[in-house]
Amino acid sequence: MRRALVLMLLVLAPVPVAARPAWACSCASGFDPLDQAETAFVGVVQEVDGELWDSRVDVRFAVEAVLKGDVDDSVTLATEKDEASCGYKFVEGGRYRVYATDDRTNSCDGNELLATGVEIEDTDRSQIFWAGSVLVVMLVASGVTWLIRHPRAR
Repeated sequence: MRRALVLMLLVLAPVPVAARPAWACSCASGFDPLDQAETAFVGVVQEVDGELWDSRVDVRFAVEAVLKGDVDDSVTLATEKDEASCGYKFVEGGRYRVYATDDRTNSCDGNELLATGVEIEDTDRSQIFWAGSVLVVMLVASGVTWLIRHPRAR
């Protein structure tokens, strides 16, 4: 029984560490975002507001130029918080070309970052991956060492 548990540990332990994020969002291609949008403008992000547990964020823009529709000098749009849910990650101070419908926008609408006033943080997760891998290897090595030092009495 103990050998079966060790074998399962050796086989299954690396699985959670090696798994990569799944993306639920997929966008259609081959369309003109300006034709699809109800409103379109160029603007600078003034504020990104979303509660910790909300699934969406509200983004307030200072509009510089209107490309389509009836747009005020200041516009607030909603988008999903996570990119996996087709949310668009707007950064305060960034200048964007934004396409929206019904006061909402997402990553499939064709939004573009034109310039940024702040540096966008890199979402490199390789350090997390390697730290998790090392932790799993250490746990497996500890388990094997314990089994070797404490043989089963027959």
